[in-house]
This record gives sequence, C-alpha cells and structure tokens, in this order.
Amino acid sequence: MQSIDHDRLYTDLQYRYDYVSGFIGFTKEDQDLIHKSGSVVAGLVPTIVDAVYDKLFNYDITWSHFAEDQDGLNTAATHDVQQVAMGSEVITFRKTMLTKYLKKLVSSEWNLSYLKYLDWVGHIHTTTPLKKSSINVEYIHINALMGYVAAVVVGALQKCTEWDDDTRDNIVNAYNKFFWVQNDLFSRYYVKERVLSDKEKEAVKREKEEQANAVRKELRSESTLNAVVGVAAGLVLGVVGAKYLR
Repeated sequence: MQSIDHDRLYTDLQYRYDYVSGFIGFTKEDQDLIHKSGSVVAGLVPTIVDAVYDKLFNYDITWSHFAEDQDGLNTAATHDVQQVAMGSEVITFRKTMLTKYLKKLVSSEWNLSYLKYLDWVGHIHTTTPLKKSSINVEYIHINALMGYVAAVVVGALQKCTEWDDDTRDNIVNAYNKFFWVQNDLFSRYYVKERVLSDKEKEAVKREKEEQANAVRKELRSESTLNAVVGVAAGLVLGVVGAKYLR
C-alpha cells in the first residue's frame, strides 16, 4: 500500500498531480499519444473553439462573465451582457486564450512549468488578488464547461480516420484522463477541504505570484509571434477542422 502525505496534497502542486494522475492512470504513454494527435488536433482547434463559445452564448449566466473586466485585456468592461457580441474584442481575446490552451496541450513538454500553467488556468477563474480582474466563475459553470469541451474534443477525435482503431481509442482515452486531471486543478480552488496555516498561505501566495508572472510573460511572447502567422494559419486550419465537426 502506497503512503500518501495528506497535507502535501494541498500545498505541493507536483505531489498533488502525481497522486491524481497516478490514481487515474494518466501516464507518459498518454502524454505521448496526446502529442501524437497534435497534427490532427491543430486542424480541429478553430472549430472546437467556436463550438465552445457558441455553447457559452446559449446561456446568459455564462455569457455574463464576459461583460466584466478581463485579466490581460485593457478594454473597459460593458457590465451589460446584452452588449457583448460574438465578434467583440473580449470574445476574440477569450477565443485566443482557449486556442493557446489547446495548442499547448498537444505541444508542451510535460514538466513542472507546464503543470504550473494548467494550475494557473484553474486559479485565474477564481477571485484572487493576483489578477487585475475580479471575475469569479462559479464551479458549476466550470464543471459544465469542462464536460462540454471534453465531449467536443473526444467527439471530433472519434471521427478521425488518420489512425487505426486501437490508436484512435487509446488517444481518446488519453484525452479523457487529461480532462479529469485538469478538472482537479480547477476544483482545488473551489472545494475547501483543508484550512492552510498562515505560513502555508504565505508560501502558496508567493508561488502563485511567481507562477502568474511567468505565465503572463510566456503568453505575451506567444502573442507577438502569433500575430505574424495567426491570420493565415486560422484560415487554413478552420477549413480542415470543419471536415471533422460537420
């Protein structure tokens, strides 16, 4: 029987990930399969992103979050859900962030730096003094969205003909496991299972500040590069993606 340090699950990101991924069975082989799918998934990304935001647009309670200040976007919030159009600057910005997330998933090396990015994705949706906005997306919506993203991605992968049946099934299984890992990195900021000591809180705060600054720096760097190639690539990949989500 493996011994697990209860307190470290809530204070040590790598330790928590190792436990959750080990329990689920998300392995190096699964990570490699996700990377292997990259050439196909790249073509699906624009259509997946559009499907996600079409779903969010269906409900005022999810769309209303885009009427508030957005961390990383220097545009005044409307504070009126009726004023947030699908083609608005804020939605374009949010779509770009989701696009980066999906592209990182199929290309990033699985190390502590990437794990901190996945953790930041969960943390940034909650109220925290480490970001400029005060948006707090309630977990019920995060959970529903994660389920929908997983369903759209898996549904698209199941239609792919580039792989044999066994490879496709293994890739789909790898993505299913990944989304549960990501969901845990959301839930850790919503489900309060343990109260941290003042010393632990201070250590976690310092780590989050460093993490947030590192991620923002990386995203700014990527934005500069993406501005050069984004338009042409988007047109090509959108055509390819439509093939699988029709």
